Amino acid sequence: MPATHRYAALTVFGFLALLGGCKTKVTGPSRPRVIPPGVAGTISEYADLIGANEMLVKGYGMVVGLGDGGSSEVPGAIREYLVQDMLKRGIASPRAGAGALSVSRMLKDKDTAVVVIGGQIPPAAPVGTRFDLHVEAPPRTQTTNLDGGYLLPVDLRFALAGRMATFWRSRPWGEGKGSVFVNPFAARAESLAQAKLRSGTVLNGGVVTRERSIRLELRRPSYHIAGLIERLVNERFTTDEDKKVAEAKTSAMVDLHIPPAWRDDYRHFLELVMHLYLVGGPGGNERHARQLARAIVLPTARHEDIALVWEAMGKQVLGVILEHYTSDNQAAAFYAARTGLRLGDAMALDPMIEIAQRPSPFQIAAVEALGDASQFRQVARKIKWMLSSTDELLRVAAYEALLKHGWSSSIRRVAATRHFVLDVVDSDRDYVIYATRTGEPKIVMFGRKIPIRLPVFYSPGDELVTVNASDKDKAVVVYRKLPRGAGNSAPFNVDPLAEQLAKTLAMRAEPGIDGKVQGLGLSYSQVVGVLQGMCQAGHIPARFVLQQPPAIRRIYSAATGVGRPDTPEE
Repeated sequence: MPATHRYAALTVFGFLALLGGCKTKVTGPSRPRVIPPGVAGTISEYADLIGANEMLVKGYGMVVGLGDGGSSEVPGAIREYLVQDMLKRGIASPRAGAGALSVSRMLKDKDTAVVVIGGQIPPAAPVGTRFDLHVEAPPRTQTTNLDGGYLLPVDLRFALAGRMATFWRSRPWGEGKGSVFVNPFAARAESLAQAKLRSGTVLNGGVVTRERSIRLELRRPSYHIAGLIERLVNERFTTDEDKKVAEAKTSAMVDLHIPPAWRDDYRHFLELVMHLYLVGGPGGNERHARQLARAIVLPTARHEDIALVWEAMGKQVLGVILEHYTSDNQAAAFYAARTGLRLGDAMALDPMIEIAQRPSPFQIAAVEALGDASQFRQVARKIKWMLSSTDELLRVAAYEALLKHGWSSSIRRVAATRHFVLDVVDSDRDYVIYATRTGEPKIVMFGRKIPIRLPVFYSPGDELVTVNASDKDKAVVVYRKLPRGAGNSAPFNVDPLAEQLAKTLAMRAEPGIDGKVQGLGLSYSQVVGVLQGMCQAGHIPARFVLQQPPAIRRIYSAATGVGRPDTPEE
């Protein structure tokens, strides 16, 4: 499906979700609400979570630094918007130091391209939350390649604001800017790949600038239930320093506030709120926890739901779930141990380490759970060996977990560039180079001093970079093609190591303290493309792994009933 069609589908998807929140009179028989086993009696049975859907945002902006890959075509309505926006920001004006350069001249320059920007603000995301942006050249424009471009600052508004005039007047929900990442696996010689070069991603390029209100809306108004929800949520999550987490405003509405301690893990907080058990009463929580302990081993068990209900109950369930830490049922053992770790039970540590050390469907999830258990210092030593596993994904999971523990003896951070982070990981196994394509831009090299094999001659089809050395040379010569047919850059001599090559490619093409130019100034996606191409050609003896994009995650996907007003049925 073309990217434009995908974006249109997402937009319709979001619009239908919003329509579901409107209060309309329904005629005819309605479908009965289905309460999934495991969440019966929890808040998710009695109330809908409003404001916890992904919010689609959109913008129109300009990508610069494309050489001759851009175009001068700009649809009329978008042109007017961009001119006003750029003048407001002081871009391409004498105030910005651009001299006589006008907005119109910038729009006509093939070094620039007008793009449509789309993004999804995560559910209930607080101000400052970052998210990826998708950028794409509009149809019927001659833009050929966004690779290496930089998205200038742009406002991101609600994607369903209607006509352009309405869109302009709507208040922004976020801002965006940053380097455009184009998938390096696109073979530039193929026509389909050429189309792919007209779109890309700005990793972590969006930032939330407005807080969204979050509330629980009772399906059947009840002052008793609203008050019960307020009391239980506050008892579970409010500390002396926090204001009340839940406030029952009416018989049908309870406002929620994310506690400061949960702002970095707000999705998890909202999942727990939706899984708070309401109908327990004195002794009822323990009885229900034991019922769930019997249910979790069944083939039809909804493990995530059960684990979240346990966790929402708090430490009182530890005595109930302890017996499952060493269960023969892999799912029961993992979810019980994960709950124990999240509740601070040291007895869950060894069982979770055991799950992480043997192949199973839960192995990588166990490593991730251990990474989150940063209060247990012994975890890092137990999972360090996984950095040399034969499973590349397990190596990446171990690396991420060790970062959370602040483990530095096995991870060396090479001077980070303006575009991305470059980490080198000590590993005795075959070389692997891993690159992210969502979230923080990052290149991770598994192996001490990954070499460049000599002799080497590498120059991709677009001739952006040339890497050359004979088998007798002690250094590799690397230079780049300058934009707009300005010839080639001065050559750099670098040690025949992958990390030194990546660093030289990415550093700014500006003079340093010694007056010499420090690097070639390539973007993140261009550096990733060079490394991937050299691995594929055998010049770098490493397996190249590109991060798989994560699926959209909903706060209460496992607990979804029928007809939630902000989550379409899936």
